[in-house]
Amino acid sequence: MAPAFGVLSRAAAGGVSSAGTQDVPLDYIQAAPPHRRRLRRLTTFNIVAMLIVFAVLVTVYISNIVTVDGLMMQQIELERQEQLLLQERETLRAEINMLSSYNRIQKIATEELGLVHANQQPYSLTVYDWTPEQAK
Repeated sequence: MAPAFGVLSRAAAGGVSSAGTQDVPLDYIQAAPPHRRRLRRLTTFNIVAMLIVFAVLVTVYISNIVTVDGLMMQQIELERQEQLLLQERETLRAEINMLSSYNRIQKIATEELGLVHANQQPYSLTVYDWTPEQAK
């Protein structure tokens, strides 16, 4: 394995390498430059890639806004329908109460069906010469 730049091997310290040739003094050896980060240049590919990513992000954001707006409109419409159904339910309850009132039922029973109140004495009916009194 070769020694790193600027580092002397034991053989080089004595001035003679193991192969028998004389080493170059350290003054003549150029040390490796310190490791620097290479800055990436903006290439056409990088610019196009960034524009595509930006366009996708903008499209997703706008799509999200449109979806949320649609859901809000749907919620408002459903709340309006709920209010209409609640009003209709109350109207139907009022109609049920009106139709099932005692006065209305009594009027229909007496006028249209010819029924009488239970507090009046019913008259007796004879069928084939048989009366309820005979059964007793």
